[in-house]
Amino acid sequence: MSTSKPIALALAAALALAAPASAQTVESFYRNNTVVVLIAGTPGGGFDSYSRLMAQHLPQFLPGKPNMIAQNMGGAGGLTLANYLYNVAKRDGTVLAYTGPIEMQPLFNPDAPNTKFDPRRFTWIGSLAASQSLLIEWSTGPIKSPEDLFTKQMIVAGTGAASDTDYYPKFMNSVLGTKFKLITGYVGSRETLKAIEQGEANGRFMSYDSVKATSKALLDEGKLKIIFQNALARHPELPNIPTIVDIAKARGKGDDVIAALKFLLAPDEMGRPIAGPPGVPADRVKALRAAFSKMTKDPEYLADARKRHLEPDQPLDGEGVEKTVDEIYKTPKPIIDMVAKAMK
Repeated sequence: MSTSKPIALALAAALALAAPASAQTVESFYRNNTVVVLIAGTPGGGFDSYSRLMAQHLPQFLPGKPNMIAQNMGGAGGLTLANYLYNVAKRDGTVLAYTGPIEMQPLFNPDAPNTKFDPRRFTWIGSLAASQSLLIEWSTGPIKSPEDLFTKQMIVAGTGAASDTDYYPKFMNSVLGTKFKLITGYVGSRETLKAIEQGEANGRFMSYDSVKATSKALLDEGKLKIIFQNALARHPELPNIPTIVDIAKARGKGDDVIAALKFLLAPDEMGRPIAGPPGVPADRVKALRAAFSKMTKDPEYLADARKRHLEPDQPLDGEGVEKTVDEIYKTPKPIIDMVAKAMK
């Protein structure tokens, strides 16, 4: 009797089972593992609020419904976590992170010893929301209108050289002629806000959703005020507050400065991106991205986000985040050099 028929049947059976087996492998993997979400910020801040929201809702959409825990890893404006994620974290799909807006740091300081990552190689899972940066000030501060920034000193609190809290005022002083004084080294949002309340600083650069999530009462009571929107376009809820682009144009700045501002603010298009380390297996990346996409459309997730005063309505998928990072790295060198020089 020929053995070809049994062999053919066995091969056909193996091929028929291949796709379900692969899917089952992902489910089995996550069912037996805990996923850690690392946060480049301190408890109570915007990074923390979004990350913990995701850690609570994402598992139900992942195969195997793993346990998911959030852990804070602040330091150096996100550099500590970015370096850890790139060089140390497990590359098996059990470590995710919200690093903060550090994507451009290697462009600004490519030879810096504390910059040991390439954002183009991170495994981007998606972005939880868009972000709209503001300059906020305590009500007793010296700035009454954007024009005052060019004649009066405003002390702003920062969280590290790689953070937008630091490079926004540096850029504006150098290129626009503002008079910010930066006090940096605060660990996270909670610490900067405490410093502002105690009078160590007048204000800081902070996203609108983070202000609402952490300090809505202070904003409603008028203890915190918004000086301008550090954005390319006005937020629908803030139609009468000018953007930094409005201010730059009013002061006669040219196309090169506007292009530099667009480059500087590009990470806001990604908003609240979540990444894994390089080299996560492709089937797990697919599962993570699919779960992330389902979560951002889930009514319970959206309702919970709004209950926490977060803005979940403009998420971005993993491919979209990858595209934005790639576009950032295609910026003409003269524009990068202008911004990098202003950071010194």
